[in-house]
Amino acid sequence: MMMTGMVWGQDRPIPPPGVAVSEADQKELKAGVERLSGLIAGLGNHALLPDVVIFRDAVKYAVTYGEFFKADEPGKAKALLAEGVARAEALRNGEAPWTKATGLVVRGYVSKIDGSVQPYGLVVPPAYDARLPRAWRLDGWFHGRAETLSEVNFLAERMSRAGEFTPQDAFVVHLYGRYCNANKFAGEVDLFETLEAVKKQYRIDENRLVMRGFSMGGAAAWHIGAHHAGLWAAVAPGAGFSESREFLKLKEMPPVWEQKLWRMYDATDYAANFVNVPLVAYSGEIDGQKQAADLMATYLAKEGIPMTHVIGPQTGHRYHPEAKVTLNAKLDAIAAAGREEYPRRVRFVTYTLRYNKMKWVTVDGLAQHWEKGMVEASVHNQGRLEVKTSGVTGVTFAFGPGGAAVELMGKAAVVIDGQTLAVGGPVW
Repeated sequence: MMMTGMVWGQDRPIPPPGVAVSEADQKELKAGVERLSGLIAGLGNHALLPDVVIFRDAVKYAVTYGEFFKADEPGKAKALLAEGVARAEALRNGEAPWTKATGLVVRGYVSKIDGSVQPYGLVVPPAYDARLPRAWRLDGWFHGRAETLSEVNFLAERMSRAGEFTPQDAFVVHLYGRYCNANKFAGEVDLFETLEAVKKQYRIDENRLVMRGFSMGGAAAWHIGAHHAGLWAAVAPGAGFSESREFLKLKEMPPVWEQKLWRMYDATDYAANFVNVPLVAYSGEIDGQKQAADLMATYLAKEGIPMTHVIGPQTGHRYHPEAKVTLNAKLDAIAAAGREEYPRRVRFVTYTLRYNKMKWVTVDGLAQHWEKGMVEASVHNQGRLEVKTSGVTGVTFAFGPGGAAVELMGKAAVVIDGQTLAVGGPVW
């Protein structure tokens, strides 16, 4: 469900007002929602119920809140209701064919935020078979700004279009992100809840997760990449925005407290974290949103981090065909190698404990919230862990099974800001 809001400084509602829907269509849609609701009620607490509810809720919200924006959308809604009925009847008969389907599949999950059922779209590779003893690459795709992206339109598109990229032998998951918020706030939670849902249903390789997006979705990729760099095999933002002040071209600065809160999301402040993940940015050469990647390149250079930047020649706000080939080749090579889960060196910057983990480093306390905290940790000779910190009052180092980079017998030396601590070996 979308919440109507206002653009700052304007009196234009977002999403825009819907178009008129005929009385006959409204009657048919309401009857369809009622019928599907009855079928849903008869399924009890079936584990796959969200895969049916997404269709009912999408249409229910559109009817209730006037979220049909074009004349063909009531027709889309009727098709969604028909699919929901088909799935409900299949579940009633002990079947769920879409769970084994390849190609375009839409599914849902129950959000821990508010108990709502949220939709997501999948591109399932043709060769996928759950019986095979392997895990699969997954690319997450953040969509661009679309003020009319109701759940009806999202589901209809995800059932008919594969999207900008379909890497060979890989899943693609399309995030709804609770409408149009660049996957911030609840939209950010949507990413992790969607990933959790997908991994419960399919064999996904945790070390071959690639985050991609364009325009507003590029902004989401900059954010997710900078703040959660340790989780991904690669990050590939296209256009978008990476910070607040320069992108908005502010002539007057807001209050100091507001500028400080930019440190929650501005990727430029977290540029150092890209040392932990391969970054491949894309911009059209004449796209105004090239500003995001150019500015990030400046901040990355300050950290000694080079940025791979694929540029579409004489291209505006879109992907250039030849640049797409180059971009895909780079990401395919990176994804094939996979994420290094326990690297010998980690650099981590954060301004809030909302984002407090990078690889095997967790920041437990900051000297002052919203001010920079930094940890640089490296393993030497498998028995010595050297750590430098600033603005940090507590830190934890945790390696999972098989990930310990220190000696497995005896004691390890941990040197934190010049102070040496002797610690025991692993806990068995």
